[in-house]
Amino acid sequence: MNPQTVPIDANVRMATTAPIQHMCPFVQEVDNGHIEIVWDANGWTFELHALRDYLNTFTGREISHEALTEEVRAELNSHHGINIVTVESKWRTAGMEVKCFSSPTLADQP
Repeated sequence: MNPQTVPIDANVRMATTAPIQHMCPFVQEVDNGHIEIVWDANGWTFELHALRDYLNTFTGREISHEALTEEVRAELNSHHGINIVTVESKWRTAGMEVKCFSSPTLADQP
């Protein structure tokens, strides 16, 4: 499911934070976290209900924190008129707080 985009009469930087959930592929438990997405909307932006629906597709899916964070960045960055600045996810697991960051510049590094 790709999030729908809508035209806007603005070129602005936007950000949203939302809860997110997935299944840990290593210990078979539900991981709950939050994800923050920052993007430049260059005449287009995400329809927020559709973005929420997209993020909900990870519920029940076995995927690591790192892969989820990168997949969200890559998918959202593929939309015309939108440039993803960063995607950051935060998780509380194994008694630790874990943060994952993804940006186009990080993704391009070996």
